[in-house]
This record gives sequence, C-alpha cells and structure tokens, in this order.
Amino acid sequence: MARKRSRPYTVEDVEFVHKHYAEMTASEIAEELGISKFQVSKIVSELRKHIDLPKKTAKRPNPILEYLKSKGLPIKEEAKKKNTRSRKKK
Repeated sequence: MARKRSRPYTVEDVEFVHKHYAEMTASEIAEELGISKFQVSKIVSELRKHIDLPKKTAKRPNPILEYLKSKGLPIKEEAKKKNTRSRKKK
C-alpha cells in the first residue's frame, strides 16, 4: 500500500494553525488543511520559537474513561502517587 503524500504547507496554513491551534487537535487541523500531522507539529514548533502560542484547550478524550462513562461504571478517584525513589528510613 502506498503512503499518502501531503502537499507543502503555505503561509495560509501557518495562519490557520496559529488561529485554531488552541481549539482544535493536530489531527483535526491536518484533516481540515489537507496536510500531515507532522507538518502541523512542525509549524507549531517553529511558531513557538518566535511567539507564545496559547495553551491547548481541546484535548483528545481518554478512550478508557469514555467507555466507563458510556457503560455507567464507577470511576475510582486518582490514587495518590507514592514517592518510590526515596530510600526507606531506618
């Protein structure tokens, strides 16, 4: 099976990524523009070198938690992480 080739990105693509990066995932942006996710991440990394991009507000939902919610199963509270790097005191 041949690999899908994507087109080179343009100034308009960079502008779109800059405007919509916080609200959309990289996959959604890539699908909308017709470029690869790698190109989206490359644009983002280059933009971060020169400007401050806003924090992501759109995140991919956890599929496990989505499944548990859809089945109506209870979800445990996050267990406190134990510090496993420290040595035992004598």
